[in-house]
Amino acid sequence: MKAVWRILALILAMGVAACSTKPPPPVAPAETPIPKPPPPRPEPPPPARPAPPPAVSPESLGGLNRDEVRALFGPPTSETTRAMGTIWRYRRGECALSLVFYPEVGTEIERVLSYEFERGKDAAGCIKRLRDSGGRNGK
Repeated sequence: MKAVWRILALILAMGVAACSTKPPPPVAPAETPIPKPPPPRPEPPPPARPAPPPAVSPESLGGLNRDEVRALFGPPTSETTRAMGTIWRYRRGECALSLVFYPEVGTEIERVLSYEFERGKDAAGCIKRLRDSGGRNGK
C-alpha cells in the first residue's frame, strides 16, 4: 500500500504543479506602425516678375540703328528724310526727343549720330517717359 500512496502522492504533486504554473501570456499581435503622413508640399514660388528694362542714358542712344530705337521707344511721332540722313521725333507731353540717323560708312546702316532734347528738359526723365509710353507717342 505504500506504493499506492506513493503513486497517489506523485499524481497529486503533478496535479498541483500543473495548476500552479500559469501559461505564458498570449503573444500580442505585432503592431504595424502607422505610416507618417507625407510632409506638406512647399508653396509654389510666386510667378516671376519680368526684369525691368535696363536703364537707357542719353549717351547710349548714339550708334543705335533704327530697329534698336524702335524697340526702345516704338514708332516715331514724326519722321523727316533729308539728303544724307533721317530725323525721328518722339513727343510725350512736355518731353520731346529728336534723333538724327546717318548711314554708317561701309554698311549703309543708318545709326543715331546725334540727339537733342527739346528745351533742355531732364534727359533721363524724358527717356523714361518715352520708353514707358510703349509706342503711344504724342497721345
